[in-house]
Order: sequence, then structure tokens, then C-alpha cells
Amino acid sequence: MNPVQLPLLNPPLKGFLRWAYTLSITSVHEETIPWYYSNFIQLSCTKKFLEDGRQYFVDFFRGMPNELHYNNPFLVTCSVDYTILETLQLDAWPKFFADLIRNDYYCVVFLDEARLSPAASYQKEPFPHHLFLYGFDWDESVFYASMFDHTGVYRNLQISFQEFQDAVQSMRQLLKENLTADHQTYFYKYEPHSPYPFDKTTAIDQLRDYLNGETHLNRINYNPDEEAYGIKVYDYLQMYYDAVENNDSRLGDRNDVRHLHVLWEHKKMMSERIGYLVDEGIIPYDEELVEGYKDVTKRAMKLRDQYIRHEIREDKAVFERLRLRFDQFRDEEPVLMQKLITLLEG
Repeated sequence: MNPVQLPLLNPPLKGFLRWAYTLSITSVHEETIPWYYSNFIQLSCTKKFLEDGRQYFVDFFRGMPNELHYNNPFLVTCSVDYTILETLQLDAWPKFFADLIRNDYYCVVFLDEARLSPAASYQKEPFPHHLFLYGFDWDESVFYASMFDHTGVYRNLQISFQEFQDAVQSMRQLLKENLTADHQTYFYKYEPHSPYPFDKTTAIDQLRDYLNGETHLNRINYNPDEEAYGIKVYDYLQMYYDAVENNDSRLGDRNDVRHLHVLWEHKKMMSERIGYLVDEGIIPYDEELVEGYKDVTKRAMKLRDQYIRHEIREDKAVFERLRLRFDQFRDEEPVLMQKLITLLEG
């Protein structure tokens, strides 16, 4: 039996797997590009992480639900939980998922990543997580998968059927003992959409929300008061890194570099969007805007890299650089975004 691999590309955003998994599917298709650049403008973050001990998160924001839950217009989505999958014998799982892939479904399986040898959590404490399957080789008894490996790099690799079954069985046991919640398994099929030209209205609304530190996306379905949005994210980023610098005991689980990686991805995305808008003739070339966001992007990437080096060899001066950059971005972005709004409004 010949190996089967569904098409995918290296995703443009990797800070969280909800973006990496879904965008690796849609980025293959050129018709999705105007939709992509119409979105991914807003940021949100956790506000009460010091008050209630929750983990701090900063991420792109596209309203509720998140991207795994039916929020991408180009993906037909199905989801099931372990209550439904429980009827499936463990040795039948590889064929079940291989058959779905053969029928053009990408699979995002909820399992215990600590049982997968490429994972950073391998043979450590249980790590409930989603694994992306896009192909298989039945003769070699492997799935083609995408994930963050033990070095923290997002890449495509192979997972043996045996490790896959071990990870599923471990998740079954964790659920049986009520040690974790079921975050469901998802199936995605790419479906061509009716023409989706770049949406100026959507982009302008998100830019204004960012500048005002608020959101109007899908508010009928949730209360946004628990999170900060847009320009206000800098206040909470600063609060977070102040707490890290001072070894604040109220901090929950930490992921210091990821926050700076997402910040860099946001600036990179904004810069690439501006380039796209100029190339497509949607806005005229404006040197201050183009070069301004390129410069912000470079400084954001340098800041992330400096923090990575700090984690290898401590450098307390990095916290002063964080304060300086957050203040600079907080001052510079409103000027650049307002210029972009003006150009989009024509």
C-alpha cells in the first residue's frame, strides 16, 4: 500500500498549535490568502494571572470559539470525545485514522504526548495534548505528524502506530481517573470557499479595537472582561515580566519565551500584511508605514532572541530591555496603525 500524505505547508504562525495546525492546511491554497491577511490583527492576554494563579497567555484573538472549534471558513470540522471513541478497540485506532486521512481528513488527536518519543515530555509526567496527523505509511506502520519536538522546534515527523496507541491508552487512563479533561479530537477537510477578497471593513474594525484596547468580535457568545486586548496587552506583559524578575510566588506555570515569540509573530504578521496590501494595490506604498513595521518586527525578534540567551546564561539586564521595548512599541504602534487605517479608508 502506497504512503498517503495530505498537502500542507509550513504554517506562518506557530505560537499556538490552533494556528499552526489549521493554517498549515489552508496556506496550501492561494484562495485563502486574502482571508488570512484580513485577520490576525488583534491580540489578547490573561489579566488575573497573579490573582488566581492561572497560567499567563498572550495570543492572537479572532473571537470565540478558537480555531479548533469551527472558526475557519475553509475547513469542514467534525469533533468527537473519548466517550464516543471508547467503543473503538485500541488496535483498531490506526486503521480508523488512516481511513479518515485516505478520505482527505486531517486529524488532530487528543492524547498523552509523554508517550511519544519526539516530544519534550517523553517519559515524564503525563502531557495531554493535540497531535496533528496528515498522512500514514501502512507498510511501515507510521503516521506522518506535525508537532513541537524535544528541542521546541515545530516540524513534520513520523510517529509509530505503537507509540500512537500507547499515547491513546494513556489518555484513556487519565480520563478514567479524572486526572484531566477531554479536549476532543478533531477532523478537518479543506473545502473551497466562495470568493473571499481582502475585507477592509474587518481589518479596520480589528485595527480600531487594537488601538482602543477592546474587542467587538462575537460578543454575543462570551464576556470579554477576563482578558486584555490590543494595546493594553503591553501593560500585562510588563506585569508578567516584572513578576518573573522578582520571583513572584503567585506566578503559575511559566512559558516566558512563548509570550515574546507570539509578540514577534504579531509584528511580523503586521509587516507582511502591509507588504501584501501594497503589492495588491489595496493601499499605496508609504515608506514610514512599511519601514516602521519592519523595524518594530526586527526589534521584537531581537528581544525574543535575547530572552532565549538569558534563559541559557542569566542576564538580568534583559528585563530593562523588555521595559524599554514595551514602552517603545506602545508609543509607536498607534501611529503606524492609524496611518494604515487612513490608507485603508482611502
